[in-house]
Amino acid sequence: MEPSQILENLFDNKILKIIKHFLKNEDKEYYLREVSRHTRVSPASTYRILNKLYAMDLLLMREIKTMKLYKLNINKNVEFIKSIMEIDVLQYFIENILRIPNIEEILLLGQKGKSKSNVLLLGTNIDVASLKLIIAEIKQKYDYTINQMSLSKEQYEQMSSMGLYPGSKKVLYKRV
Repeated sequence: MEPSQILENLFDNKILKIIKHFLKNEDKEYYLREVSRHTRVSPASTYRILNKLYAMDLLLMREIKTMKLYKLNINKNVEFIKSIMEIDVLQYFIENILRIPNIEEILLLGQKGKSKSNVLLLGTNIDVASLKLIIAEIKQKYDYTINQMSLSKEQYEQMSSMGLYPGSKKVLYKRV
């Protein structure tokens, strides 16, 4: 079980949604209603949770007249929360798509980004519908985009020899 799934089972899902929102947008400030809208948590619950997180020194608060802006605080407590809530999205992706038959190799093209990655799947007759479902689940669940292309090993070798895949490539999985 993933650390974030353990947390979701142990703690209030509303609190986790709000914490995840601030972790994904750590340099931005938000009004209460914005947090409520983005997380789909009621304004009353959002108010209670924001006050709790502020009291725990996890959030900073800035007042402008009658409005309050909240932002993620940067301290050792927040770093601890980041470490236990962080999930390796690409590892999750690999674990799920290995259930799809005929995948021989998975390559990361370029660098793993904060919100997206480009992946090349090598194999024959890969079930694209199942693959799209997994990618859509990751997009919805983790707000992470995986751009993928499926090729046979021969197609990839031909395209590579033509210089169509320059840049860095990292093997994420290789069937032995």
